[in-house]
Amino acid sequence: MSHMMITMSKRGLSSRSNMSLRRLKPAATTLLAMTFFIPLTLHAQQTITVWAMGQEGIKIAEMARRFEEEYPDIKVRTQAIPWDAAHEKLMTSVAGNIPPDVCQLGTTWMSEFGGMGALEPLESYVEQSKVASPEKFYAGSWNTNIVNGNLYGIPWYVDTRVLFYRSDILKEAGWEHPPETWDELEQCGLDLVRDFDGDGKIDRWGIALPVKDWNTFCIFLWSNGGDILNEDMTLSRVTSDEVKETFDYYHGLFDKKIAPTATGADIDLFYAFRTGYYPMFISGPWMVEMTHKEMPELDGKWNVAVMPGKKTRTSFVGGCNLVVFKQSKNKDAAWKFVEFLSRPEVQVEWYKMTTDLPAVKATWQDKFFDTKPMIKVFGEQMEDTKSPPNIPVWEQIADKIQMRMEEAILGKMSNEQALKLLDEDITRILSARAGYANIKPVIFIFTGILIAIILVVYFIGRRRQTETAGLKNIRAPYIFLIPSLATLAVFLFVPVIFSLVMSLTDWDAMALANWGNVKFVGFSNYANLLSDPIFWKSLVNTFIFVGIGVPLSIFVSLFFAVVLNEGFIKARNFFRAGYFVPVVTTIVAVAVVWRWLYNVDYGLFNWLMQSIGAPAQNWLGSSRLALPSLIIMAVWRNFGYNMVIFLAGLQAIPKAQYEAAKIDGAGWLDCFTKVTIPGLKPTTVFVTITTLIGYFQFFAEPYVMTKGGPLNSTISIVLYMYNQGFKYFKFGYASAIAYVLFIIIFIFSMIQLKLSQRGGGTYA
Repeated sequence: MSHMMITMSKRGLSSRSNMSLRRLKPAATTLLAMTFFIPLTLHAQQTITVWAMGQEGIKIAEMARRFEEEYPDIKVRTQAIPWDAAHEKLMTSVAGNIPPDVCQLGTTWMSEFGGMGALEPLESYVEQSKVASPEKFYAGSWNTNIVNGNLYGIPWYVDTRVLFYRSDILKEAGWEHPPETWDELEQCGLDLVRDFDGDGKIDRWGIALPVKDWNTFCIFLWSNGGDILNEDMTLSRVTSDEVKETFDYYHGLFDKKIAPTATGADIDLFYAFRTGYYPMFISGPWMVEMTHKEMPELDGKWNVAVMPGKKTRTSFVGGCNLVVFKQSKNKDAAWKFVEFLSRPEVQVEWYKMTTDLPAVKATWQDKFFDTKPMIKVFGEQMEDTKSPPNIPVWEQIADKIQMRMEEAILGKMSNEQALKLLDEDITRILSARAGYANIKPVIFIFTGILIAIILVVYFIGRRRQTETAGLKNIRAPYIFLIPSLATLAVFLFVPVIFSLVMSLTDWDAMALANWGNVKFVGFSNYANLLSDPIFWKSLVNTFIFVGIGVPLSIFVSLFFAVVLNEGFIKARNFFRAGYFVPVVTTIVAVAVVWRWLYNVDYGLFNWLMQSIGAPAQNWLGSSRLALPSLIIMAVWRNFGYNMVIFLAGLQAIPKAQYEAAKIDGAGWLDCFTKVTIPGLKPTTVFVTITTLIGYFQFFAEPYVMTKGGPLNSTISIVLYMYNQGFKYFKFGYASAIAYVLFIIIFIFSMIQLKLSQRGGGTYA
């Protein structure tokens, strides 16, 4: 009986087990299918990387989310890049073969990256697209994407310039409408100029125009039917009648006191527009919302209009394009994202998010823009726009245009001389890439220098090993030094050698994408420096800055250190900290304060001078006063550091020496000259060395305050090197400048070393 029960129990258990297994089979099958198919599904989903700059980089993530909803098989990873670091980051990504799939690219960068071969040609994509085709975009904007006959991008948003004007002030001057022609602009400007208090000083100008700005000048030139270069962008056209006529007209607006050359240069534009100081100016679409926000009380009293013209009413077109990088592994998915952002309805939403002007014509027909009549003026202006030539050397040409504009308008030379020199500048720039198309000498020199250094290190090591052969474990110190030496070699020695080799080439942006573009030019860069007037000007400015700034800085530092070291001074710690604060304050904050101190109309310095009957000075706008003004600012900013060092030196002088001198009848001056000065000799030598090195690196002050102007009166050798390397991307030429500066600093360092050896350790 029990046996039967056990048997039946086993059968029941077996039956239940079979049932459980049958129930588990579907679940196991599903789990097995998920195991195989989920990776396949994940693998099928593509991921594209999108880089965008500024506010676009922050807000592009929202558009990426909407795109992913429509294309669930494509994941978009966005990255925001600050504008000030965007170019270097893009260059690095191209050189390292790790660029994004899609990127926002400024119109002026297209020729550079297109010429490097870093961008994917998009003609084949456009031919099959129903969204992105030439007729759907403005011609001027579309042309910014064409480099060497190839289409490398699609317009994303556009930017143009129009005339902003105070309608109430123009009406008061007898103008019911804004000027539409050059003649009307000149006459309107003359009618607007006023000296209200009769002191001979203009209280209201006609229009605000920049003294040096290629953008504004080209707007006038294009409206006169002229251009800087010929059609194939190989020859200069600045000696043509159109350019001469435009240059004379633009210069005339300053000569006739319609626009200021220096007065009011630092005045806030919103304040000037509000008060009527500048009743007209030229700017872009961002100023519309900003003006409404900053000056709501002026609503209804100002407006915008299409640019006045001569033969046409052409204006500048800029903005940003969308590009696909050639090294992208997901080009089809990247193109879908570009098409998505080019849809009219998406462009409307993008404007609402960013106020970026739509690049697609159909977008402007949306009812949304009927509520924004000022913005529609920009759409009207977009029908007649032009962009600068799409060539990699345009930045260099633009810089020369601005330099010659400034020289002529400020009266350094005539218009004819300025245009003649500009023609020579452009011709030289366009033919600058002459050389031997051979990278082998560069590799040979670089390898030779490395081998020479290795041999020198080896023989020095062998010699020392022989001298210390009797010592044990001679290899141990070298083993511990290997990590440090390797780090120095990778991050110091090799870059130094490489920059030396680079100075023997015409290394530029093209070489980052392909070393085959490098041309060996020998010592041509150094020879060109000898005939480069701006280089010599920068060198002279640097020596003046060092020659005046270093002694003045040391004197001021020593003076305040001596004063604060006196026992009768109260709250000495407070003053020490206060004088040291400028040293640790960012140069940008310092520049904002000092620009207002130097302001021609409202600056404290001019107010003090006028209060004693002296005339006001154009501190930063005068080629005679700009450099001394920067020296004063630099001394004020840096003396606190040396003051602290001098204080430490003063406190190290034994008090017994002062007591002995006073017992011998020495007065304060005798104590200072016979005890303090000799006691501070080692400290003074150290301060002089460090200050000289710092002042030879004169860069931050002119970069932030004057950009090297006016008329290159404040350009330094380091600023010039920076411009050549990171503005024009002439890395070979910039490296040559760096080595010239190295030689100069080396010579001065040797002199300083001799002085320190001669004066070290002397206290009495």
